[in-house]
Amino acid sequence: MALPKVSIIMPTYNRAAFIAESIESIRQQTYGAWELIIVDDGSDDDTEDVVRNIDDERIRFYKAGRIGIGGAIKNKGLQKASGEFVAFLDSDDLWAPTKIEKQIALLNQFPEAGFSLTGGYNFKTPHQSLEYFYKKQTGIKHDRLFLSFFQSEVPGFTQALLFRRECLQKTGCFREIKAFSDVDFIATLAYHFNGIILYEPLVFRRLHERSYSNPNWIKSYYEGVQLIHDFKGKLPPWLFRSALFKLYINFGEDFLKGGNRRQAITQFLKAWQYKPFTIVPLKKAGKAILWRSGLQTS
Repeated sequence: MALPKVSIIMPTYNRAAFIAESIESIRQQTYGAWELIIVDDGSDDDTEDVVRNIDDERIRFYKAGRIGIGGAIKNKGLQKASGEFVAFLDSDDLWAPTKIEKQIALLNQFPEAGFSLTGGYNFKTPHQSLEYFYKKQTGIKHDRLFLSFFQSEVPGFTQALLFRRECLQKTGCFREIKAFSDVDFIATLAYHFNGIILYEPLVFRRLHERSYSNPNWIKSYYEGVQLIHDFKGKLPPWLFRSALFKLYINFGEDFLKGGNRRQAITQFLKAWQYKPFTIVPLKKAGKAILWRSGLQTS
């Protein structure tokens, strides 16, 4: 019997330096029934030339023009997808060779599950792991993952996602009004369908130098706040408060790393509103007040 096809969607923008390596990690998959749909968001480097020099009839390259919204780019890929399953890979990230094969096997084993996520790690230098997605690196979890998602137990990386295309009938596509819609999409999948986590590290997410002057990271936090509010009616009250508490604490810590003490203190105090009986936000705000030269006092 023919294997079901997996449509892999790869958004890209000015990734000539990395995209060939990302594509090669797809071509090395032990599961061969795939199509790669590359949607270019108006690159002005040699990205297109790099792709077209790769001789593989399973690869298709589309120019979307400059849109700048990740969800809109992914939706253009979804419109062209013909596979029974869908996966995503950013054009500077990598997959282990068995990634698709193992996820398809799990979805066949648990036919009631709509999607699968894998483990992985962040890296700057290939094969040198930094943070892992999960503390566990073996085993699986098959369950309703929706609440786990808001307990910070399920990272929202589409690079680790593989789902049945028929799920889109319930979830719809990515929300195009948001700059960062991946988390929203996976949370919606988790609300409607059982999911499977394969903890084995099979996704390798490349980190670039982060600039705290770039407003995108701030926007991602505000959209995270909105996401939690969007799902408020579907969450237990304690989890709604806990999710906002954690988000504002992280928001404050990132502001402090960037040297913005005033905003850090503001976020810590916002966190305190959601857990008024803990002194953690007050201690963090106090340290931020005493912060000097990029260091916190003990």
